[in-house]
Amino acid sequence: MTIKNKFYLLLSILVLLLTFVAILQEFETILFIGFETEIIWIPIWIGVVFLPLLNVYEIAVNPEKNNMYYWFGLLINSSTIVFMIRYFKIELLP
Repeated sequence: MTIKNKFYLLLSILVLLLTFVAILQEFETILFIGFETEIIWIPIWIGVVFLPLLNVYEIAVNPEKNNMYYWFGLLINSSTIVFMIRYFKIELLP
């Protein structure tokens, strides 16, 4: 039995918790790739970009298996994206 599905779910939960910590507390500000950001947002952005892609890939590659962990991870990733959009006040529609 593979533990990859549980690992992706654990990473998704960790990124969500890091998002809540980043929203509620202030950290040291650094200059990263031309942007001034708090240091905690760097791993959060990396997780928000790659974890949904990994979960969707695993769901698409293994459609006959039980993909409940991947679906829960994708749901958690979606909620993390919503919290980040609200925190950074990103307007998707004019």
